[in-house]
Amino acid sequence: MLWQPIFLTGALSLGIVISILARTQLLASQLAMVVTFLPSFLLSGFVYAIDNMPQAIQVMTYFIPATYFVTLLKGIYLKGVGLEVLILEAVLLTLFGIVMVILANVGFNKKLE
Repeated sequence: MLWQPIFLTGALSLGIVISILARTQLLASQLAMVVTFLPSFLLSGFVYAIDNMPQAIQVMTYFIPATYFVTLLKGIYLKGVGLEVLILEAVLLTLFGIVMVILANVGFNKKLE
């Protein structure tokens, strides 16, 4: 499936951006856990249904890329729908991946010689 590499590229690039911004490895590790793992696991619709969350939390889920990835996976594997139904999620996930790669490239200004 095409969506796993797009999501992983965006997630790995986000990790590079976090590593660039953090001064120590411990801070980068803790920041990555708080910024990526916890929201992705709890607020993406993987464990808890987004419709059962309070309205304010439901709005926050739109800013978590894993939400779109989980929606794509559920739609394709469980419901059997095609990309024409999930085009918005696919576009937003691709946009996240592109933005994170650009931010990582801009932030990582070291050159190997």
